[in-house]
Amino acid sequence: MSATVEQTGTPEFVLPKRLQGLQPTLIRQFFERALPGSINFGLGEPDLPTPDFLREEASRVTLEEQNGYTSHPGIPALREKIAEQYPHLDLGISDVVVTCGSQEAMTAAFLSIIDAGDDVLVPNPSFPAYDACVRIAQGNPVYYRLPAEKEFAFNIEEFKRAITPKTKAAVVISPSNPTGKIFTASDLKQIAEALEGTGIYLISDEIYSDLFFTERPHSASKFYDRTVIVSGLSKSLSMTGWRLGWAASSRPEVMKAIHVLHGFLTVCTSTITQKASLLGWTEEAEAAKQHARDVYKKRGAFLVDLFQKELGLTATSPEGAFYTMLDIRTYGDDLDVAERCLQNRVITVPGVAFGSEAKGFLRISFCNTEERMAEGVARMKEALGA
Repeated sequence: MSATVEQTGTPEFVLPKRLQGLQPTLIRQFFERALPGSINFGLGEPDLPTPDFLREEASRVTLEEQNGYTSHPGIPALREKIAEQYPHLDLGISDVVVTCGSQEAMTAAFLSIIDAGDDVLVPNPSFPAYDACVRIAQGNPVYYRLPAEKEFAFNIEEFKRAITPKTKAAVVISPSNPTGKIFTASDLKQIAEALEGTGIYLISDEIYSDLFFTERPHSASKFYDRTVIVSGLSKSLSMTGWRLGWAASSRPEVMKAIHVLHGFLTVCTSTITQKASLLGWTEEAEAAKQHARDVYKKRGAFLVDLFQKELGLTATSPEGAFYTMLDIRTYGDDLDVAERCLQNRVITVPGVAFGSEAKGFLRISFCNTEERMAEGVARMKEALGA
């Protein structure tokens, strides 16, 4: 009897609506299908080693100290150091939550601000997690163009055009993943003016803010009060696997919500990582960040020049992060070109992974030595019959 009920009466599992349609990003799909010995122009992960002083401190903490839970939002001393990075906001430690990388900070910010049916302005192109996490929060991504014909520069008219009566939040990413472009002070002022008095929150992704090749990027929080900063040490100090990020804001209503949500999601960030990260703003750390800037600036210029010389293709001039957008429209569809490169052991990411505006481009990461990048371009040249 019970077996019959089980066979005929158990309802079929239906995935919750907030997860329906979610798939691994094209970035990850191409990476997972890579052939052995492939050169990676795909993943946005620093290849420089984590500085020795951080490794040594993590080892010492592991061996010498008790490492139980910290308070949910993080070690007070670490939150103080993070708050000091934004002197214009006069933050206290209650205004900072240490998270498991900036990805958790971003997701928690959406879940704390967005209600079902709210619109969220997202750059086109942008890192695909923004689209997914808005949908998980049951919001609607609404895109504002960073026009390809203007080298993906910000355009205030495109931004204003995307605002709707249902807009609850907007996203800026500077330096940008995937374009490597930086929003200027003028751009951010125009955004602040457009949002003033609307009640719209601004989520400012500043994870690449220490990797810049011209002047240091401005935080959007300097211009607009209702800003939630999402950042971390993953990119600037090659600490991706250490999972150290944060959310910071002068808006207590948002930070209290992120604090509570973070506690239920993860309890706290790794205690060992938090303690070692107290050294993330020392003279040694600043020297390591400067070294990373020097290395990636040189590599970016080298690679852009190489694409022109070897393939006759133009790529955007990187202003920060470690990406360039390569225009491959003369060779066909970006998905097809990326596939051809993949089969010749070069991992790239088709631009369409980041939005319709980047269709016809490949996002290229220059987290490789010049020797490896030269080999990668040679393989691309062979794959494309250039």
